[in-house]
Amino acid sequence: MGLAGGRETYVSVVYVILAILLLGVIVLVHELGHYAVGRLCGMGIEEFSIGFGPKLLGWRKNEIDYSVRAIPLGGYVHFTGEDEDNPSENAFNNHPVWKRFLTVAAGASMNFVLAFVAILLLFGIYGYTYDLLPAIAEVEAGSPAEEAGLMPGDRVLTVDGVNISYDEQGHEEMFAMFDSRQDATPIELTVQRGEEVFDVTVVKEQQENGKWMMGVTVGMLRRIGFGEALRESGRTFAEMSTMMIDVLKNLIFRGEGADQVSGMVGTIGQTSKFIQQGFDMVLNLMAVISMNLGIMNLLPLPALDGGRLVFLAIEGIFRKPVPREKEGMVHAIGMILLIGLMILVTYSDIMKMIRG
Repeated sequence: MGLAGGRETYVSVVYVILAILLLGVIVLVHELGHYAVGRLCGMGIEEFSIGFGPKLLGWRKNEIDYSVRAIPLGGYVHFTGEDEDNPSENAFNNHPVWKRFLTVAAGASMNFVLAFVAILLLFGIYGYTYDLLPAIAEVEAGSPAEEAGLMPGDRVLTVDGVNISYDEQGHEEMFAMFDSRQDATPIELTVQRGEEVFDVTVVKEQQENGKWMMGVTVGMLRRIGFGEALRESGRTFAEMSTMMIDVLKNLIFRGEGADQVSGMVGTIGQTSKFIQQGFDMVLNLMAVISMNLGIMNLLPLPALDGGRLVFLAIEGIFRKPVPREKEGMVHAIGMILLIGLMILVTYSDIMKMIRG
């Protein structure tokens, strides 16, 4: 009992560490975007940090301080003369607006690139698609379909004596007949498996939500090539980003989902649980979190990249910057409020854990 409990604790700690490392990689990619574009534009860099708060590791190279800090949900690249008037030629604010704009926008842009790459890897490694044909693509373990003997790849020839054509129309007809049966009346199927044709009787089972399910995914599962994986990745990226923006709008303007917002503790906890489900889930999480970080950073709020882009846009339009000390003060206040919000949300995470 003691050994088992110790092993479970050890495994949990390992997954928590992996979750922190995953979040660290996503933050690192974001900050590398700022760093790389800033260096290409000739800007001086004073510090490159992964994380906030107390310094865990630190070293200096080529007059740049590098550090890893205790709070993994964030990071920063401190450019020379970023929030002040500095006479140095390589000072951030002495470069043209377009260079500064690209440098600030590069962080979120790299998060979007990372999200797309993660989705592409997901399709490239685990890539399957469902052709709309009257067949069984997947069978849920322990489901009525499995008990009846159905297997992935089975082609459905008839449903309750009705012939089903082997095309998209047949798929729609079969799906509609399956979906309309919301009771325990047996469904009589004629199925072809290879050269064998046989009859199967399936009785749906009622779920906790009241729906009657047989436990199958319908369609023909097919491995996709690189070209199709690329197209599917683009489509999935567009759908995911649209969905996240809609969720964010509903949160801001309607307060929907406010109780689901997680801070550092909750994010690490949930991430560690999902990581245990396999590498495909790691790629899924990387795409979701990276895209979320990119979108959140583009919000026009002080201390975030989006807030800095607003000030740069104002400078570009009016050909005159907002006084540096005033802009710096706005961002400093924004950072204090952001840290306060993080503390509040983290406290909420801890209370949720205590309540179970």
